[in-house]
Amino acid sequence: MPQNNLTEQIAQLLGVEFPPSLDPSAIKSLQKALPGYKAVADDAARFCQNHTDAPRLDEVRTSLEQGLADVARLEPVEHLLQQLYLSIYHQHLRATAKCMEGLYDTTRRIRDFAEAFPEIKEEGQPLLDFMKAFRPGRKKGEYDGVE
Repeated sequence: MPQNNLTEQIAQLLGVEFPPSLDPSAIKSLQKALPGYKAVADDAARFCQNHTDAPRLDEVRTSLEQGLADVARLEPVEHLLQQLYLSIYHQHLRATAKCMEGLYDTTRRIRDFAEAFPEIKEEGQPLLDFMKAFRPGRKKGEYDGVE
């Protein structure tokens, strides 16, 4: 199943749209939320409703009410997806850690058996070189036991 189709199905399941992403200039042009804006917008919508005799306030009220309804509909989905993302991210961190543990264990075993089985060290040299180059905390020129 194509990735985009799956994403669209998930969006439909969550009751949200899946439009193309905004470019940076479009994002920059959007009005940013002020603290407490929802309560103030709700009050402003009531104000507009109480003053229907003023020109175009009804249009503003409709826009405010639609915006508030959209926010109320999108916030729970956003919160759910943030929790899901965080869970997946943590799973990914654990899987990466497991891979790194395997690389460290393999490197350690290559070094342990290097004298008794020189062919193991020879075949494992690319891994030893990789781990030596990227070993965390290693200072340049510091002997770390990896030749």
